[in-house]
Amino acid sequence: MSKQLKTYLREALETRFDDIDGGVLINAQMLNSEATYNFRKAMHLRKLKYTVLRGAIAAHAFKAKGYDLKELQGVLRGPVGLLYSKEEGSAIKSAKALFAWKKEAKDKLVEWKGALLDGSVVSAKDAEKLRDAKGKRELLAEIAGTIQAPAQKLASTIKEIYQKMAYAVDAVAKKKDGK
Repeated sequence: MSKQLKTYLREALETRFDDIDGGVLINAQMLNSEATYNFRKAMHLRKLKYTVLRGAIAAHAFKAKGYDLKELQGVLRGPVGLLYSKEEGSAIKSAKALFAWKKEAKDKLVEWKGALLDGSVVSAKDAEKLRDAKGKRELLAEIAGTIQAPAQKLASTIKEIYQKMAYAVDAVAKKKDGK
């Protein structure tokens, strides 16, 4: 392949992956054409994209995005594809979708190769664990709940004090009226 063509392909990949914050790297080479079609269709329904990469060119494209070249070369060795979305939390979303698809399809052919996660290259073992990770929205909801809990407890305690005081004043008023 000529140097100009490699440069063109690298620039095209850089442009395509400019808006993503990560994704899951897989080897889906063992799938036949029908299974590949079904895989792509299932990922499309989950709003994910799948792109087959040429390792060396992709490594240089992701290096331009700040990823470590040596780590990239380790996971981009051999046949590899990237499962991703343009949404925030692409790697986690992709890992969850891939795991769900593998479970639904009872697939043993698609292999985890790694993941790209916010500028870091993740091993295959760790990429598989991303399926259990919480997304940004879930984490923000937990943080909001944690911050809000003491304020709610304080408000209910103050309300309880005023209720007791109102009951006490009411009891004294009834006692005075009764005498």
